[in-house]
Amino acid sequence: MAGRLIIQDKPELVAPYIMVGLKGWLNAGEVSTGSIDYLRRKLDARPFAYIEPAGFYIYQIPSSTAEQSMRPQVKIKEGLVKKLDLPRNEFFFWKSGAAHDLILFLGVEPNLDWPAYAQAILNVARQFQAPRIYSLGGIFDQVPHTRKTRIVATISHPQLKDELKTFARFTDYEGPSSFNTILLSIAREQGIEMAGISARTPLYIQDLNAKACYDLLRNVITSAGFGIDLRDLREAGETLVGMMDRAFSQNATALEQLKKLEEQFDAAIGEEPLQGQGEDHDKLLAEMRKLKMEGRKPH
Repeated sequence: MAGRLIIQDKPELVAPYIMVGLKGWLNAGEVSTGSIDYLRRKLDARPFAYIEPAGFYIYQIPSSTAEQSMRPQVKIKEGLVKKLDLPRNEFFFWKSGAAHDLILFLGVEPNLDWPAYAQAILNVARQFQAPRIYSLGGIFDQVPHTRKTRIVATISHPQLKDELKTFARFTDYEGPSSFNTILLSIAREQGIEMAGISARTPLYIQDLNAKACYDLLRNVITSAGFGIDLRDLREAGETLVGMMDRAFSQNATALEQLKKLEEQFDAAIGEEPLQGQGEDHDKLLAEMRKLKMEGRKPH
C-alpha cells in the first residue's frame, strides 16, 4: 500500500506496457473505457491493484451526462441498502508470453487532486518497471461514421513519433488541460514514456462506438507488439456502421446532411480536424435526436 494505491497482488511481469482507459473528458463514444474493458474481457486479465476513490471526487456535481455525474450508485430493496458502488479505479494484468506483458487500468477521471491520482498510476509503472504508458481516448468531432477514423496523439518523448506517425497525427493545441495531459507531463518528468492516443468520433454516436474502438486498438496493439485477435471487435464495428447506414437511409434530411459532412471531411484531408460546429452539423444532430425520440435509436 502506498497512499491511496492498494496493491493486492504482485504478479511477476515482464517489462509491462500500461494501457489506461478513463471515464470522463476524453471518453467520447465510450472509446477510452470501452477499449480497455474490451481488452480486459478478451484477455481475461486479472485484477491486482486499485486506487481508493476517497478525496478524488465531488459527488454532488449536477449533470445529465454520465461523464460528469459522480453520484455513487445505490441499490435499495424493501428499505434496506443492499449495494453502494463508489467510482472504481482498478488495475488488471495479462501475461503475453512475449517481450512485454500488459497492465490495464480502468478508472474514473478524478475531479480533485489530479497529481496524486496521476502519481498512483505512475507508482504502478515504477513498481512493475513498466517502460511505457498508453492512454486511450475518444474526442467528439465533425467526422462521419463512413470514413476512416482519425487518430491524434500527444507524446512525452520525441522518439515516440517514429512509432506513431504511421497512424496518428500529432496534436497542436493551446487551452485548458485534460487530466491525461497532466499524467503525461508528470510521466515525462519521471522518465516514463507515455503516449495519449485518441480517436475522433462522430458526435451523433453517443453510445459505445465499436468502430472507433477497433480502429484505435488495432493501431495501438500493433505498435505495442501484441498479437491480439480483434476480429470480434471489428465485426461489432461493422455491425454498428450497418445500423447507422440503415438509420440514415430512412431519413432523407439526415442523409443529405451526412453527405455534406462527408464532403467537408474529404476536403479537409491533411488539414486540422474539424472541431467547430456548423449549421449542417447542427441539422444532422437534430435529425438523429428526432430518430431517437421516435423510438428508432440508430445505435
